[in-house]
Amino acid sequence: MSRYHGPANVLSGGKAIPVEADLYAEHPADDLSRWWGTVQAEQSADRSADGGDGFWASSGQRWGRLRLPDGRDGSFVAVEHAAGELWMEINGRGSEPF
Repeated sequence: MSRYHGPANVLSGGKAIPVEADLYAEHPADDLSRWWGTVQAEQSADRSADGGDGFWASSGQRWGRLRLPDGRDGSFVAVEHAAGELWMEINGRGSEPF
């Protein structure tokens, strides 16, 4: 298992929302690797990035992209998120960006 903990950006609506990411990846013997984790935005960053009514405002499943400081990125789906909260649980799609 590999892990990344540090800064990242959620890319949404042409904007980059700064987050703290805690990510994990597994590479099992069946070659079906997967990655997942949580991302947490700062309230001030979220409000300035999307006016408080965009990516973080409503609950439900949604797709996004996560970019790490070195420029690598990956697609994800938010699998747990409560309206108004600035954290979400994500499941990655494809290769992990770390």
